Amino acid sequence: MTDEPPVPKRPKKPDPMECCRRGCYPCIFDYYDTATERWEARVRAMGLDPDAIPVED
Repeated sequence: MTDEPPVPKRPKKPDPMECCRRGCYPCIFDYYDTATERWEARVRAMGLDPDAIPVED
C-alpha cells in the first residue's frame, strides 16, 4: 500500500445545454473554469502534472 493521497477528481465539464445562454455572470462555465484552475493547482501541489491525468467521462 502507498501513503500517497489520492488524486482529486477533475471537475466535470458542463454539457453545453446546461447553459441558459442569457449572458449570466457568472455562467456555469465560469464556475467550471474556476473549479478546474483550483483542481490543477491541487494536482500541481501534489507534484503531478494535470495534463498527464486522464480525463474521465
